[in-house]
Amino acid sequence: MNFCRFWQRRSGKGSFDRELLGIDLFSQLSYMSAVATAGVLRSQVFEYASRLPYVSSRYLRDIHLLSQKLNYDYAEACRMVGEAAEEEEVRNLFLRLSGSLSSGEPERDFLAREAQAMGETYGNEYERRLESLKKWTDGYVALIVSAALIIIVAVISMMIYQVGTTFILGVAGLMILITLAGSWLIYRTAPKEKKTHSLPQRSREQRLARNLFKICLPLAVVGCPLLALLKVNIGWILALGGILLLPVGLVSLRDDRRIDRRDGDIAAFLRTLGGVTGAIGTTITEALGRMDLRATGSLAPEVNRLRVRLSSGIKPELCWQRFVAETGSEQVDRTVRVFWDGISLGGEPEQVGNRASLYAMKIALLRAKRRLVSSTFGWLSIPMHGAIGGLLVFIVEVMGIFGRTVQGMMPTGSPGAFSGLPATRLFTFHLEDLQLLNWLVILVLVVLTGANAFAAKAADGGHPYKLFYYLSIMLAISGGCLIFIPRLATMIFTTVPAM
Repeated sequence: MNFCRFWQRRSGKGSFDRELLGIDLFSQLSYMSAVATAGVLRSQVFEYASRLPYVSSRYLRDIHLLSQKLNYDYAEACRMVGEAAEEEEVRNLFLRLSGSLSSGEPERDFLAREAQAMGETYGNEYERRLESLKKWTDGYVALIVSAALIIIVAVISMMIYQVGTTFILGVAGLMILITLAGSWLIYRTAPKEKKTHSLPQRSREQRLARNLFKICLPLAVVGCPLLALLKVNIGWILALGGILLLPVGLVSLRDDRRIDRRDGDIAAFLRTLGGVTGAIGTTITEALGRMDLRATGSLAPEVNRLRVRLSSGIKPELCWQRFVAETGSEQVDRTVRVFWDGISLGGEPEQVGNRASLYAMKIALLRAKRRLVSSTFGWLSIPMHGAIGGLLVFIVEVMGIFGRTVQGMMPTGSPGAFSGLPATRLFTFHLEDLQLLNWLVILVLVVLTGANAFAAKAADGGHPYKLFYYLSIMLAISGGCLIFIPRLATMIFTTVPAM
């Protein structure tokens, strides 16, 4: 009993990313159900599952340790680890597993049933977070527009009466806080998932994106401050930063879209491969040679190279690892691991292929629903950023033109000559206030640039470097506003006839 209390204290320690626990449990149960179809020993099922690089593997390692090193029965070990787990879904899962093992139910039946149930649970949770994300993206747009209107009203108020520097600084700070809070809420609301694998070998697009990142980011970090020291217009500096980061973003976006297509095609490929292998009763290599590559969709180049390597007699594990590396997808990595380990341990090919396919198809369908929400918000955030940034710059520039015009109308040497005129009472601000406003607008525009890019990336998910795609677009829009809007305002008011 004392040891049990010690184990519970020990198992409760340690931190990990709980937001990935749902997808990892779904992946782990799908893997275990595929391996169990091979009829291997119970200890082998737990041993292989405990080696997986998932956050949920720690519990299986504890169960395997209790059984192999301390001679506990697996049912008792599952009960102990389940009772010590802090997460309710983990606790309930292992307590059910303990009861199933104690009753003598075959592991393959229990694991297949639990994998399906976990898939439904994860899917429902994912869809709830998508609904919340949809509402928060709408709320984020409303927050940004409302905050921008507050700043516009405050700036125009300076033309009517002296509002004070503290008021303007407070309003600008409020908009910055609202913007940052909104983008953080979108990040917290969006479903968390890992889309690109962490293998040493990467896809061609990922290698290109990484090489461009090593070149373009240092150029932007060094070049933009250098231009600032040379007193170049801040608009050109932001535009240059956007141009330098755009190649990284475009390559990452292209890789992300290819990963989406590969994630959608891997389910059909493995289901077909398992069915062909089971139907003709042959090896994976021979079954792969009889498949029509046109049916593999976007995976056709990778499948063709896989078939050539397997036919050449290369070790199958290395061939499949290379296949996964070339796709660049974490989803393909997990699905292929379910399929190949189940087949290599002696599982029935058709059953293993179906279980791997169901897992991959479930994730692909959920991600398709997410793209529907994130793409709408991403395309909306771009014109919204341009409209708000352009309006802020335009209003401040108009105020500057009016201020300089009124100051030029006042005769030098007669400070109180026009003091009684209503027009001079209207413009109560000074050129020092305009200078402060210019810098505040630039600061707000820079914060909006970063926050809008981060919010769009957080809602979309995917490749980490895809942040630079949105950031480059926002930087280019901000730079364009600072470059062309002042010229446009000057052009408009120089064409107005003098009264």
